[in-house]
Amino acid sequence: MKIQIKKASLKDASFFYELRNEKKARKNFFITKKINYNDHLKWYKNKLRQKNIIFLIALIGNSKKIGIVRYDVGVIFANISINISRDFRSLGYGSRILKKSEKFLKRKIIIISRIKKENKASIKIFKNNNYRVIKNHNDLMLIKII
Repeated sequence: MKIQIKKASLKDASFFYELRNEKKARKNFFITKKINYNDHLKWYKNKLRQKNIIFLIALIGNSKKIGIVRYDVGVIFANISINISRDFRSLGYGSRILKKSEKFLKRKIIIISRIKKENKASIKIFKNNNYRVIKNHNDLMLIKII
């Protein structure tokens, strides 16, 4: 199925919230606590206004939301966070979404993903997209220069 990536908007706040609070996804975050919607909405609106944040939504066709990507872009580094909806995990969508999302970065930059060592699915997504692993004591960092 064809995947489309577009910039997220305020109307996507609830989808970001649902993915952030999904039980299995939270297990893979470094901050695992559940977040209430009002706090999330305040955070989301603030991030949408920041020029260095790129919020992306992945869709199948034109309407079925299947995942999200967030880039926190600095001068030479961009930190990435990716989350795929539970019904679409382990189907190869993560790698395709990651690859397509990189096109939203307009200049040469080093992309960094910090991942828990136990999060094998995310590690596989990044390795499939030519990210290199740098081991840290508690987690892994995967980097790619584009």
